[in-house]
Amino acid sequence: MPGQGPPTPLDALRRLLSWGAKARRGQSLSVKPAGRRIDLGSAEDRLSGLGAAADNARHLDERAEAVTAKIVSLSPLTAGMAIDYIDRLARPIPSLSAKAGVEIVTRSYAAHLAVEEDPQAFGAPDVPVLGSFPPLRHGRPPQDIITRAVKASRRNFPAIRAVTAPVWEGFVVLLTRRLHAPVEDDEDLVAIDVVDGLARFGWVLRQVDIHYKLSPELRG
Repeated sequence: MPGQGPPTPLDALRRLLSWGAKARRGQSLSVKPAGRRIDLGSAEDRLSGLGAAADNARHLDERAEAVTAKIVSLSPLTAGMAIDYIDRLARPIPSLSAKAGVEIVTRSYAAHLAVEEDPQAFGAPDVPVLGSFPPLRHGRPPQDIITRAVKASRRNFPAIRAVTAPVWEGFVVLLTRRLHAPVEDDEDLVAIDVVDGLARFGWVLRQVDIHYKLSPELRG
């Protein structure tokens, strides 16, 4: 529309939630792959515009890589949530393979773990935790837990992100670069707004585990 500004991260998250909902209703919808590959050069170009936050973003990417290597599985609850949600998005987002989806969610979950260990190392004063998830009933989470998690990643993400918006933006750019690096066909490149939405979901999954006092399975 004339006079309308560029899409915001919240716009991207609304689209991500909408894609999943339409796919469940059986509507025909296909999200295009990334229009441009994020390689080393383009990633550095984007990071150069983030100022001092770029170093924190690089550090978060590196620490998430190290923590990801230690993760055998998310908790039984959040592993199931991740697989279910990625499966829901497979139809409307053909470029999003199960492998790519799991990598995005796991690396973001790992980034949360890294910030928990040392928030100040990433420019975060602390790690806020969302307290709006309902208690377990008969040992089970609510049936709409995935919808609640996606809504939290959309509505409440700035309050629970811990790191600044530029640091998060840089982290998503570097995560997208990692995903794009081994992909040969540009038609298989996941768009950065999809990466952003799933990364936010992965961050919230760690919040879910914290809320319900669950832990991932780690090596060693």
